[in-house]
Amino acid sequence: MELDGRTVLVTGAAGHAAGAAIRALAATRARLAISGRDAGRLEQAARELGLGEEVLRVAADLVDPASVDAMLAAISQRWGGVDVLVNYAGGWAGGQRLAETTLADWDALMDRVLRTAIVINRAVVGPMAARGWGRIVNIASSAATQPRPRQAAYNVAKAGVVALTASIAQDYGRQGVVANAISPSLIDSEPGRQAKPAAERQRWVSAEELAAMALYLCGENAAAINGANIEMVGHY
Repeated sequence: MELDGRTVLVTGAAGHAAGAAIRALAATRARLAISGRDAGRLEQAARELGLGEEVLRVAADLVDPASVDAMLAAISQRWGGVDVLVNYAGGWAGGQRLAETTLADWDALMDRVLRTAIVINRAVVGPMAARGWGRIVNIASSAATQPRPRQAAYNVAKAGVVALTASIAQDYGRQGVVANAISPSLIDSEPGRQAKPAAERQRWVSAEELAAMALYLCGENAAAINGANIEMVGHY
């Protein structure tokens, strides 16, 4: 397997979208660590996915650099540094137009989506570059390039994730670090179906389709794809 012996970290692991990627990565020979903010939810997700003790669970708040440092120290103690980051952390919020969005809500969304990406990418990319090999996959959103109404903060935050990813590719590509973003439209999930029961779901992307793309970008065959924003917008 392409990831044989590589250490892979999946963030946002307790979320609905990440499970398919975790299953796919667990089927490889990668050394797998999963992270989420809440230790209880993280362990519940691990049980539901049927993960064994060989998968390391590390709770961390990605907004907090000290919490991220502690998580990476735990991973390093067991396996050494992180070779691959698959960053699912984040979350949608919206419903108001810009003038109706409080600065507190704006800041909270920026923390949840953009700051978390900055903190975890910043923490792993230097050691990857020092070792001369690394893969980063950040899950963004098609809203980054096709902003949707009544979610200005989310649109801007995801655009920031795309720009962050491209910046990493520019800064560290010559040191063997490959960084790409994936921008799905709506991800098909049970909460999404409940929230939008009348929606036309052919434009939605399944968690499995998203996971397959993420897994491909982690491997050697995708080494020439660096700094891309790959949009996945479902079926017409």
